[in-house]
Amino acid sequence: MADNSSMKNVSAVEQYGKNIANVNQQMLQIFEKMRQQTQSVASYWDDDQYQQFSRDFDQDIMKKIQEISVKMEVFSKYVAEMVKIHRMAQQQKYY
Repeated sequence: MADNSSMKNVSAVEQYGKNIANVNQQMLQIFEKMRQQTQSVASYWDDDQYQQFSRDFDQDIMKKIQEISVKMEVFSKYVAEMVKIHRMAQQQKYY
């Protein structure tokens, strides 16, 4: 946990974390669909540029997407945990 954490609007931060998780899932679905489509095009298009793009897509682009996805997932979980901690701290103030 960050020692310098301060949340003035816990609900807004919580929604932000949920949005990160949702965007991450959507991004993965979109790129997986694009990967599948890129592979299927190979059955009816034989072109050097296409072949290079297809290799780049699998080896470079999807690798970067996975790296980004992991970072987004880790951060969205961190946000959820920080929201939980801040909510517990707020409840302690009211008792």
